[in-house]
Amino acid sequence: MQVSGLTPRQRLCGRIVAYAALVALLLVFLMPLLWVIGLSLKTRPQIFTNPPLLIWWPTFENYARVLTQGEFVTAFFNSLVVSAGAVLVSLAVGVPTAYAFARVRFRGSSFIFFSLLVMRMLPPIAVLVPLYALFNKAGLVNTRSALVIAYTTFSLPLIVWIMRGFFEDLPAELEEAARVDGATRGGAFLRVMLPLARPGLATAAILSLLLAWNDFLFAAVLSSNRTRTLPVLLASYAGADTGVDWGSIAASGVLVVLPVILFSFAVQRHLVTGLSSGAVK
Repeated sequence: MQVSGLTPRQRLCGRIVAYAALVALLLVFLMPLLWVIGLSLKTRPQIFTNPPLLIWWPTFENYARVLTQGEFVTAFFNSLVVSAGAVLVSLAVGVPTAYAFARVRFRGSSFIFFSLLVMRMLPPIAVLVPLYALFNKAGLVNTRSALVIAYTTFSLPLIVWIMRGFFEDLPAELEEAARVDGATRGGAFLRVMLPLARPGLATAAILSLLLAWNDFLFAAVLSSNRTRTLPVLLASYAGADTGVDWGSIAASGVLVVLPVILFSFAVQRHLVTGLSSGAVK
């Protein structure tokens, strides 16, 4: 007797249909990335072949040309330093702030919290000119520090919003038990609450990394040729004397998204938990 009312053959057909739909959906989402990877493995004549080549002998000359250019290595280093700095500073400031909002009740806390969210809602172009004037007065224009501060400004509200939900979900009794055992509030935060909030930290870190790694507007205005990041460098390929260098753009695009993909896979388990709990609250 079949409890569900379906025969084994019907259940098998249902699984096949479900997996086929998932594969089709996956191909739709991966098609742009697969197309860019395909362009990066073609020569210039193959790229402009009409109709497009679907079967060809791949070449890595585009990757070799990009990696042998000092500009790409410098831009990659700048992106790495700026993104890592923005993530670390944002977490170092945002996580304790979120913990304070979650555990300490004081007059005006709700107003300050929602003011932070309003700051995040502002379009970047609205604060670009004031930031440029401020950095110019401080002598920080065309430095990596200016980009780190700018990215931190927009990452902080997001991190505070996400982490506040995580800390509110954690039982306060754990913190009280740690304080009974002799831990200070800071010790309970570092040794008890922070390890339990690792999914939230992973979520906040990846979102902050994406914001800093993919930004073009602030990097184009606040940096120079010496401190420009990868998105600005990729835009310069479109203005080459020989026309748009699609091979270099495609190869650089693959190299740009690769670190983010690897980092996302490394924190995937925590990221899924973070997006489905504290970030939703």
